[in-house]
Amino acid sequence: MSTGIDTPRGSLKSLAVLVVLVVGGLQALSWWQDEQAASQIKARLGAQRVTMYSTVSCIYCAKARSWLKAHDIPWDECDVEQDHSCQATFEAHGAPGTPLMRIGTQWHLGFDPKWVAETLAAPQSKPKAETSPRP
Repeated sequence: MSTGIDTPRGSLKSLAVLVVLVVGGLQALSWWQDEQAASQIKARLGAQRVTMYSTVSCIYCAKARSWLKAHDIPWDECDVEQDHSCQATFEAHGAPGTPLMRIGTQWHLGFDPKWVAETLAAPQSKPKAETSPRP
């Protein structure tokens, strides 16, 4: 005979199912957003170049490299520890860390596929001396 009251075991199962559905949904959304960003980047890249100022030991640079490779996005890499020209450019922008991304005259600290897609979609402006990725 059922009293209509959930047992603690039934409530925990329901909660577990709900948690699994929410986590799965969030992962699916993240995957979908990545795929959308990659498609937009590929469609808009054209002659523009994505340049990443990086270091070998930077875990965020490694994640950016992995994402770019996985989505077949061409990019240039400038190692600020090995190349003096890259290091000078990096230091001139006053970035506190890597990766430092550049598309045309636009700079961004950190790797964000959405920023890359939006920047490629925007008309490129003329360079400004005071342009800096620093917030």
